[in-house]
Amino acid sequence: MIELTDRADPGRAICTEVSTATIATDRLAVFLTDAGIAMWGVAAAPPTPWAYAPALPFAISLVWGLDPAIIAEVERGPTAAYVAEYDRVNRSLLEISRKLATVLRAMGGRAEPIQPTGSPDPTVTDWVDAHVFAHKTAATEAGLGWIGKTALFVSSTLGPRVRLATVFTDVELPAGTPVTESCCGSCRRCVEACPAGAGRDVTWSVGMRRDELLDFYACERQNVSNIGTVGDICGICVAVCPQGLGPGTQSRPAT
Repeated sequence: MIELTDRADPGRAICTEVSTATIATDRLAVFLTDAGIAMWGVAAAPPTPWAYAPALPFAISLVWGLDPAIIAEVERGPTAAYVAEYDRVNRSLLEISRKLATVLRAMGGRAEPIQPTGSPDPTVTDWVDAHVFAHKTAATEAGLGWIGKTALFVSSTLGPRVRLATVFTDVELPAGTPVTESCCGSCRRCVEACPAGAGRDVTWSVGMRRDELLDFYACERQNVSNIGTVGDICGICVAVCPQGLGPGTQSRPAT
């Protein structure tokens, strides 16, 4: 309950009901904006937890945009700058998700941050087999985007040029409206550009498994082939996606 003053009668107090969810959301918005998070949302977790997810009712999805100038240079293959940017953003997300969990606990709730995929354990090649929660699930359920034809999370504003993290909590928060279908339409840029031919050219809808969209092991073999030059990474499909590119920054045709 917040007490306000009636402007017409300054001596009279007006009581306005403010939900705890609104207060929590406002507090998190200030924290995440100050932390530099590009966008965020809340997913309502199902009664039976998602695979490898803690048994908490809400998942806060955090989205951090990668430097578009660096990503643009990846269209014909990964670069050292991309590797450094990928690592920098993962480390930043890991730190912010841990701090966010501390904020949520200070609000009286439980909280469990989930590390970004690919960091901090570079020895893991398949994060599904590593029993780590798939951040794309929380992001789509929070209404932040969809899954593309090479199994990338795609934001309507940033495209796939993002990294994700998730913090689970029992602090009451208003959940977003889930995205359940792809918005890629007939676009096949990522499928055509993939040097491994890993994309299966299938349109995503909620509930589909990753292997229905992507031959992950073909993708990983391509990544491993880059170890001698820049590292176990590719990123071409990220770079060629036209979603989220502003005027003057359109991706070049795939070759």
